[in-house]
Amino acid sequence: KQYKHYHLEDELINVYWLNIEKRIAFKILLLSHKVSLGLAPTYLQDMFKYAHHGHSLKLIVPSCNSKFGERSFSVVAPKIYNRLPVTITSAQSLESFKAFIKTYLFKLSPDELEKLYR
Repeated sequence: KQYKHYHLEDELINVYWLNIEKRIAFKILLLSHKVSLGLAPTYLQDMFKYAHHGHSLKLIVPSCNSKFGERSFSVVAPKIYNRLPVTITSAQSLESFKAFIKTYLFKLSPDELEKLYR
């Protein structure tokens, strides 16, 4: 029997699907990784600047002066990509990155996901 306010969160866990908030983060991170591998369209690659820290690649977060600007892709994408563990960002193939990032996001609590964006 379906209840009026039935939530699908438990069902998403059973089929290993990400909820909407995590799915958005997955897409942002996937595009960011494509940029770092040179697989993204030129207009996306032109949005990012890089800094090398040892063996890891960091995306430079541009400064902005408005709340609207802080939510733009060019600011959010490098911010959350840089907060990923190096074991994930160093994935050489797109398929392995997708698997790593899905597992990483799946394990995050809502509070941890929120911190990823700050």
